[in-house]
Amino acid sequence: METATSFGGPFILLPKRLADDWSKAIGDNPEPDSGLYGEVCGSEDFMHLITFQGITVVRIAEEPSDLFWIPDERGGLVLQWIGADSLDDLIVFGQEVASTSEWQETLEFTITDPELRIMDSCGFEGDDQPKIDLSIDPGEYQISATYAEDEDTMATVFRLTKKD
Repeated sequence: METATSFGGPFILLPKRLADDWSKAIGDNPEPDSGLYGEVCGSEDFMHLITFQGITVVRIAEEPSDLFWIPDERGGLVLQWIGADSLDDLIVFGQEVASTSEWQETLEFTITDPELRIMDSCGFEGDDQPKIDLSIDPGEYQISATYAEDEDTMATVFRLTKKD
């Protein structure tokens, strides 16, 4: 399981080969109301799509809480830790939510690059912030999201699934 952390802004899922170009395009002083960072911050939804250099980038997880990637045979889960007594509790809760939940949001997009990265939208190589690098088969995908809580755990759960 891999983890990504944030400086305080939203996360993105993008082809790993574009990570440096993305960082340069965001710049040193990004403004949440303009430019590329404005596109990232331009929605209150759990996620939205951004086109960058002709490729789809997914903005996920508006809050800066840590993310955890749990791969499976058709994609995987991204769990955003909002509140939990332990990582084990978060994982069990997230897997339960993913297996029984009705999703609040769903997006469809194409993955063309098999090497992807989940990172802080203002992140860059060498910034010491953990990033999630994952390998995914190219194809048509759906990403779904929902927020869920019980008496001990709060999380936003994202399921990335390859479509048949």
